[in-house]
Amino acid sequence: PPRGLLAVACSIDAFAVGVSFAFMTLNIWLSVIIIGVTTGLFSAAGLYIGRAFGSRWQKPAQIAGGIVLILIGRYR
Repeated sequence: PPRGLLAVACSIDAFAVGVSFAFMTLNIWLSVIIIGVTTGLFSAAGLYIGRAFGSRWQKPAQIAGGIVLILIGRYR
């Protein structure tokens, strides 16, 4: 697939959400706050989980990540 395909798909998705918000009767600022807080909480949870399990799973995760990168390079 072309390099920018994921970026285009993400842009289309963001455009669709923006247009949907424009046609809905809702408080845009409340939506922004809810989306921001949810994203922040999930990011914080990911950091916490990563720190808690990082020492135990660091080496296997690095190996798995390397294999994935090799496969991406191989079948691209």
